[in-house]
Amino acid sequence: MTSEPARIPVELKKALEFYHGTVEDLIRELVRILGVNETDRRALEIVLLEDEKSTTPGMLAGRLGLTAAGVTIMLNRLEKQGYITRSLHPTDRRRVIVMATELAAHRIQELVVPMIVESYKMLLSCYDSTELEIIADFLTRAGELQRIHRQQLLDVDPYSKP
Repeated sequence: MTSEPARIPVELKKALEFYHGTVEDLIRELVRILGVNETDRRALEIVLLEDEKSTTPGMLAGRLGLTAAGVTIMLNRLEKQGYITRSLHPTDRRRVIVMATELAAHRIQELVVPMIVESYKMLLSCYDSTELEIIADFLTRAGELQRIHRQQLLDVDPYSKP
C-alpha cells in the first residue's frame, strides 16, 4: 500500500498525463472540424486572442517557430479558406497586418466558447475561491514551465534519420 505523501506525486502525474492527452484529442477534433492543420489552428488562435484580433506575419513566425516563407504559405492556406485577411498597415505601408475574418470568429465562437463556459461553470460549482486561486496558480506555473521547456527544445537539433 502506498503512503499518502508518496501517492500524491503519482496521482498528480497521472492527472497531468490524462489532461494533456484529452487536450490533444480535443485539438485534433477542432483541427478536423475547421479543416486546418495544427499550426494553422494555433495561428488562428493567436490572431483571435490578440486585442485587436490582428497581428503581423513576423509575430506569428516567432510564436510558431516558422520561417518567413513558412508563415506566407500558412497564411495563403488560411486566406484561401476564408479564415484570415491580410492588408497593409495603415501608417507603415511596408508592414502587413493579419486579421481573423468574421467566418473564423464565428466558427471558433460556435465551437469553443460553449466549452469554455461549461468549464467555468463546472469549476465554479466544484471549488471555493481559495481552491480556485490555487488552481489558477498551478495552471499559470504549469504554463510557465511549458514555455521554459519549449525554449529548451528550440536549442536542440532534430534527430538525424536512421
